[in-house]
Amino acid sequence: MAYDEISDLRFFTVLVEAGSISATARSMGTSPAVVSRRLSRLEERLGASLIVRTTRHFRPSETGRVLYERGVQIIADIDQLQNDLSIANTVPQGTLSIGAPVELGRRQIAPFIASFGERYPQLKISLALAGEGLHDFSDCLDVILRLGMPDTQGATVTLLATTRRVLCASPAYIARKTLPRTPQELIHHDCLCLRRHKTMTVLNRWAIGDDEKRDVITVPSRLSTTSCEIIHDWALAGQGIAYKLLCDVSQDIESGKLIRIFPDLYGEKTDLYAVMPPRHNASANVRTFLHALREFLHSSGGF
Repeated sequence: MAYDEISDLRFFTVLVEAGSISATARSMGTSPAVVSRRLSRLEERLGASLIVRTTRHFRPSETGRVLYERGVQIIADIDQLQNDLSIANTVPQGTLSIGAPVELGRRQIAPFIASFGERYPQLKISLALAGEGLHDFSDCLDVILRLGMPDTQGATVTLLATTRRVLCASPAYIARKTLPRTPQELIHHDCLCLRRHKTMTVLNRWAIGDDEKRDVITVPSRLSTTSCEIIHDWALAGQGIAYKLLCDVSQDIESGKLIRIFPDLYGEKTDLYAVMPPRHNASANVRTFLHALREFLHSSGGF
C-alpha cells in the first residue's frame, strides 16, 4: 500500500471520528477548505461519495462506512507492524535529532529524553522545540513529533499515542468563582483561549462531552494568546478556565495545582505522530527511540 493511500486512510478515520469538516480542520491544525479539498480528491480517486452532508447530518455513506471500518483495522495493523520493526537490533550510538512542539517537548519529551540518554550513553541527542507545525526536514531532524495528522507528502508517519482536551482551572480561580454545573455555564466564566498564528483567529468554540453526546460551546475569551504555554501559565495563576491537552496538564492535575472541571467529560481527541523524512529508512537510533517513547507515553497519565 502506497504512503498516499495510508495517509488518506488516516485522514478519513480522523474525519469520521471528528464528525465535521471544521472539527477535522481543528484536529489537523489546518483550514476547513483544505479538509474539504482533500475529501473531494479522495472521493474522486475512489469514484464514490464517502460522506453524506446536509444541514442537519454529517455521516459516512455506505461506502464511507466500509472504508472507515476496514481502514481502522488496516491502520492498527500497520502501526503494530511498525512498532514490531522499531525494536532495534543494535545498541543506539552516534547522533539523534528530535523536533517537538514547545509545550509537549518541554513537559513530556525533554524528561523522557534525559532518561533515555542515560540508558544509551553512546548516543548524543538534540531536541529542537518550535510552534506546532513549524518544523520541517530542512531543519536536519531525524524525526519530528507532531500533534495532529501530518500532511508531509512522502514522509513516513507512525501513530504514537492519543490524548484529549480537558477543562481545568487553579484552586484559586475555583475559590473565587462558582464552578460551572453544565458546559453551557462556561459562557459565564473567564476563559483562556488560543489564537491562530498570523490570522489571530480566536479558538473559542470548545467541544466537551462523552462518547454519546458532545456540546460545542462558544466561550467568552477574557485572555487569549497564540502560545499554549502562556495559556497554561495563566491557568496556574488563577486567571481562568483553560481547554488544554491532558498530556500538558496531567502532572499539574495530579499534584493539585490544577483541577479538572467536568472530570467525566472530554474535549477533542488529538493524536501524536512521529514523522520521518520522505524516502528515509528510519535508523536503529530512531526505531529504538520511538519504541521507548511509545511505551513511556502509554504509561504516563496524559495519554
